[in-house]
Amino acid sequence: MQIEWVNWVSVFMALIATASTIITYAVYRSSTDPEVIVYADTDKKRPSVIILIIENIGKGPAENISFKTSRELPEKAFGIKEPDDMPKAMSSGPITTGIPYLAPSQKIIITWGQYGGLKKYIGRDNIVVKAQYKRANSKFRFKELDSSSQIFVEAFYQTDISDLNWDRKISETLIKTNEQLQNIDKAIKKLGSEEV
Repeated sequence: MQIEWVNWVSVFMALIATASTIITYAVYRSSTDPEVIVYADTDKKRPSVIILIIENIGKGPAENISFKTSRELPEKAFGIKEPDDMPKAMSSGPITTGIPYLAPSQKIIITWGQYGGLKKYIGRDNIVVKAQYKRANSKFRFKELDSSSQIFVEAFYQTDISDLNWDRKISETLIKTNEQLQNIDKAIKKLGSEEV
């Protein structure tokens, strides 16, 4: 009876040790693995433009990144309203050719189009983009990693497309202020020369 109890405790302790090892390995991998995602967003500095962003949101660098899409993506699909002509399919750029290396938090931004042009090509359906890559600088060659993203355009319907490029607005205001100060300076000099 006593020996059976000891055997069960030993088995239980072995299971705890195994579970602890698996959890430690999972935490280690989540803190060192890359994760490459693809998503669409509005361009904050160019009103009405929708950009396509490839980003490594993981903690480690990714290399040999390739992409597979559930159907072709459009490129340069411009038009606020749906254009008459169908935009062309993407034939160049990082989605079609891949990316050799992407550091953690690094983004690649592609000018993709405008709502009307993208809607004409994509419609209401989502496009699934699967990224496949390897962990860079690894001493051990782990299997290829992958992640899946969904790109959709319908969500951008009636979104805010106002001009938020504050750097440009401040620059334009400073140029106008400088011109006004130069005009005031000229007027003061002209008044000073007339009084003499």
